[in-house]
Formats: sequence, structure tokens, C-alpha cells
Amino acid sequence: MTRRRRFTRLARARRGLTLIELLIALAITATLLAAMLMALQAAFRGYQASVEQSSTHMTSRIVAQRILTLVRTGAAFGPLPDDPRDRFVRGDAIEITLASGETVELRLDRTAETLFIRAGTGDERTLLSGVRGPVDADGAERGAFTLEFEKGTALVRASFDLTVAGDPEAQLAIEGDEVTPLRLVGTGSPRRSPW
Repeated sequence: MTRRRRFTRLARARRGLTLIELLIALAITATLLAAMLMALQAAFRGYQASVEQSSTHMTSRIVAQRILTLVRTGAAFGPLPDDPRDRFVRGDAIEITLASGETVELRLDRTAETLFIRAGTGDERTLLSGVRGPVDADGAERGAFTLEFEKGTALVRASFDLTVAGDPEAQLAIEGDEVTPLRLVGTGSPRRSPW
């Protein structure tokens, strides 16, 4: 019987894990968990970047359409050229008087990187954040709005050239800052009255 007891004791001792085997299993598990967490974090970053990019595109399109609608339905525009013989006025602001007599002003603040809108005598409101105006090859600022006049006061065409870098307020901690800047360019002409 003593032989059987010894054999049973040895069999029981060999059925468990040794400390080295346990440490190896823990190391493999930790490596797999770390790799899975890195993949999950990359997926979160990619998702948030695409959501923010999509949001920037959609908001920018809405703003571009709003500007073009204001130009198409406007009755008078400013600023006017200093000299009536000048056809073009470039600047970071445009003033549009609607047929109702209400005035709408759009202004790009390059320091704050914000496009502002003011209706009538009301307060200036943020229309779009993260906006930069154009610069030439030497780095000098060019006007974000270009107005082309005929005979000094009749607007022929209004253009805008803006770069939207995304709203700095709409960021989460996990996504980083991976939004590709979007160039927003548009041209519109006011509708002419048929009579």
C-alpha cells in the first residue's frame, strides 16, 4: 500500500501548475491584452477623427450655402470701391443688404480664427470656428472675400476663400487632432430683377 500512496502523491503533485508555468501564462495574457487595448485605442481614434472630419465637412457646406444664398438674394453690397473705376474689392468682411432692408455682415477674425455674422444691429455671433483666410506665396494676407463691381456699385460677382481646420471646441481626449483642413471656396452672383 505504501507504493500506491507514493504514486498517488506524485500524481497529485504533477497535476497542478508550477510557478514558472503560471508566470509564463500571465506574461502571454498581458501581452495579448496590451495588443488588444492598442488596437481598440487606434479604432477609437480613427472613428473620432472620421466623425470630426465629417462634421467639419457638413458644417462648412451649410455655411458656404448660407453665404451664397445671402449673395444671391442681396440687394446691395459693401464695402464699395474707393474709386468707382476699380472693379475689385478684397477684404475680410462683406456687408449684404437684403431686399427687406435688413443688413447682414460677415467678418473673418484671423486672430480668433472665427467667421462671425451680424444681422442688423444685433450682436455678432460665431458662424464657424477654426477658419483661416488665404495668404499669398510670400505669406501676406489676402482678403477672404472678393467683390467684383461694375460701374462702381453694381455687384457682378462675390467670392470667398476660407480654410476650415475644424472646431477646436469639438474634441475628445481620445482622438487626438487628426482633422484634415478643408478649403472652402465659392462664387455667387446676385439675382437681377427682370424689370
